[in-house]
Amino acid sequence: MKAENAFVEFESDEKDSFPEIFELNIVSGGCRIYGYLLTPDKRIKGPYPTVIMSHGFPGYTTNNDIELALMRMGCVVIHMNHRGAWGSEGEYLFTNLTDDLIAIAKWAHNPAIAEQYGIDTDNLFIAGHSMGGQTVLNAAKDLDFIKGVIALAPYDIGAAFRYKLEKELFLMIETEGQCLKMNSASDVYENALFNQEKLGILYRYDELLKHNVLLVEAALDTIAPPELMLRPLAEKLKDGGCNMTFKTIKSNHSFVGQRMKLTQTVGEWIESITTGIE
Repeated sequence: MKAENAFVEFESDEKDSFPEIFELNIVSGGCRIYGYLLTPDKRIKGPYPTVIMSHGFPGYTTNNDIELALMRMGCVVIHMNHRGAWGSEGEYLFTNLTDDLIAIAKWAHNPAIAEQYGIDTDNLFIAGHSMGGQTVLNAAKDLDFIKGVIALAPYDIGAAFRYKLEKELFLMIETEGQCLKMNSASDVYENALFNQEKLGILYRYDELLKHNVLLVEAALDTIAPPELMLRPLAEKLKDGGCNMTFKTIKSNHSFVGQRMKLTQTVGEWIESITTGIE
């Protein structure tokens, strides 16, 4: 893997070396969740570090640019749409997100799947933005085999209730969530309310100490204010001796004006973890 190739392509494709995209459906909670898997150009030799991406709420801000850049660097990338989102079966609930990601990670870690797609099971990463950042942090607590976890401007439902941001959370569900399959905004909100402790990223934070962790804050973020939703976790991980890297990018929640910097930050960190060279 070479992070320097984030924005570099081969001069032309070769017949037997195409990078490929495969349609996926993986069962989680009895529902089919749909997505795709990217594999690098075969002139890059595998097996490949693999990154599973978890989208935010509801997923309007995609991370396709990061995914394709990671593929060019030499990674397999798995993009899945959570239950109830973007065509996947089932009902969208915050408690389903972690279970979905755990199911996908276990699927990717299966030796038969790993051989089929060239996945290096010793270098399996999970990455997410916003609500996806919360999801990967929570899933990592129950995934001993992953190499690292990447949280980009993570939203923290626990902090939303702790700092009296319930109204903003409900309005986000009611307005932005209209594209999701849910019984009602009230049901999804109540799912957050009744499960706020275990959904919070500080819950069982000590289980993250065994992982390599990259945290990226958006300094101008007003949706998931880092001083409320990210820095408290960063401080606990630092005090606990976690192999954590904390980066600040001066941008808003979506990093919309700093996507290349964000991509380089993620790629260089993965390369450093897989090679052991800082």
